[in-house]
Amino acid sequence: MSAFRFLAIWFLVVGGIFTMGGAVCAFDAEQHFRGKTIKLLIPTGPGGGRSLYALPFASAYGRNLPGAPVVTPVFMPGAGGSIALNNAYSLAASDGLTIVTPLVSVLNAQIIGEKSVQYDARRFRWIGRTQDAARVLVVAGIVRARTLEDLQQQEIVVGAVGQASDTATNATFMNALFKTRFKVIAGYGASNKAMLAIAGGETQGAFTTWDNVKTNHRADWQDGVLRPVLQIGFTRQPELPDVPLVLDLARTETERHLVRLMSTSTLMGQSIAAPPGVPDDILGVLRRGFDATMQDADFRERMKAIGGDVNAMTGEELTDLVNQIMATPPDVVELYKKLG
Repeated sequence: MSAFRFLAIWFLVVGGIFTMGGAVCAFDAEQHFRGKTIKLLIPTGPGGGRSLYALPFASAYGRNLPGAPVVTPVFMPGAGGSIALNNAYSLAASDGLTIVTPLVSVLNAQIIGEKSVQYDARRFRWIGRTQDAARVLVVAGIVRARTLEDLQQQEIVVGAVGQASDTATNATFMNALFKTRFKVIAGYGASNKAMLAIAGGETQGAFTTWDNVKTNHRADWQDGVLRPVLQIGFTRQPELPDVPLVLDLARTETERHLVRLMSTSTLMGQSIAAPPGVPDDILGVLRRGFDATMQDADFRERMKAIGGDVNAMTGEELTDLVNQIMATPPDVVELYKKLG
């Protein structure tokens, strides 16, 4: 046998072994997830908008993944949502069996240099977003303030989840840019507790999501016990045509840039992420399972029942959004940080 023919046969044999080995070692999503439990870290306590929408997602997500793993919610409140995010970022294994649903302030908290932040949002493996999170300032019906001018003249005590949460940073931003007089009381742990503090007379208002108001506190809103005064986002909500949009209150182009940066958290909404280091093959399975969940008839029906609109964004789209926000020009960021 010639040396050339021997080498040709040797390469065919060895190549076949490597090919078979590659097939054996290829990622088997069914085997990886079957019989497993995926922990969904929720950065608040039970109650409030985050858990309201995370729980239907958790029950539907597992059946749309290969192997039908059980998805178990794990409540991990604290530090305005940073405790859960820091845990997912630094402690969770990169096997796709831990995911997290960050608060909407996940990017802004990092941008302003909040001390509790020990993560880089750009390194999370973003899976998708179920809906956006337009925000509102609601006050007790007995509070006289109705306009920006009123808020500049009257002190309003607002409850907040934590200093890194939008429930607090929205108020401090408004104070710095528009000279409003919000007094922030942080430490309520969950948005629902901050809302209940209004009813108990501990506070006079709160910055929260519009979905939280219209699903958990609809009767109080409709009866005038709670009154929306401002809304934060890029468009007005259909149910609030006469409530001013903070973006429309900006007086200069610089102010508009700053308000847009504050408002970007509304685009993050109810998002889902995996820890850094999750391999592409596992991430792909998690993302396609998410996409299937967004079309799941039972999930959509449950969301409709609680008044939640599914306004989904894929993991790829969400990753692009995160990178765009984190690439905000440094001069705008520095001015924004000074306002905070």
